[in-house]
Amino acid sequence: MGSELIFRGHEAQHVADTYSPKPQKPWASVTRPIGYLLREQRLVFVLVGIAIATVGFTLLPSSRSPYVNGNVPISNEYVRYDFDSSTHLTHKPAYERRFGLTNWNSGGKVPLGLKRKGLRIVVTGGAGFVGSHLVDRLIERGDSVIVVDNFFTGRKENVMHHFGNPRFELIRHDVVEPLLLEVDQIYHLACPASPVHYKFNPVKTIKTNVVGTLNMLGLAKRIGARFLLTSTSEVYGDPLQHPQVETYWGNVNPIGE
Repeated sequence: MGSELIFRGHEAQHVADTYSPKPQKPWASVTRPIGYLLREQRLVFVLVGIAIATVGFTLLPSSRSPYVNGNVPISNEYVRYDFDSSTHLTHKPAYERRFGLTNWNSGGKVPLGLKRKGLRIVVTGGAGFVGSHLVDRLIERGDSVIVVDNFFTGRKENVMHHFGNPRFELIRHDVVEPLLLEVDQIYHLACPASPVHYKFNPVKTIKTNVVGTLNMLGLAKRIGARFLLTSTSEVYGDPLQHPQVETYWGNVNPIGE
């Protein structure tokens, strides 16, 4: 059914105006606004507002900038910043110079009032040995954690103590299949991490490592999340020293040095 325009206001024809206005009085343009203000009492409100503003600015003490000569007041005390010969602050970021956070964060703790906002994080393979301990740490830090695991090698008992926590979710899912979640970070730990499992089901191991990793990378790209990929001890190959110290990289240097 087509559309039909019935009426459009600005296209209506105007009827000839036969009304002739009365001649204006010479002082009407001046006295009319004054009479309107007095009649509506708006002039009174304007004057009252001006009087209140004048009294307020007069009685309030004049405030000077607290950041004078490099001094920043903190609880009625002052912290003196050192200046070098070029009159620049030495080794202090801009936000520390402005808010005096240099001495607040010396213990590695977040200052009061600047508490970090918890992140929403997904941990694939979070029911495994390493993954469950990572989940414990993230929950303790104040983040919201979503565990994705198919329980091929992981166990539900590893994360059952988080049941009832509103910041914890557990999803039984195989990362070989795509998954859509809205998170800030992705920790990808989903992989059967044992030669026994490699031999028992090598195809599943390869699919989890290749297809599963591609799916998680695609998710990270789609939602703009940070991505961390962990690997197994196979990166070390057959180690040449026992036990392996932290400086022993094996076949692959995981941090690119």
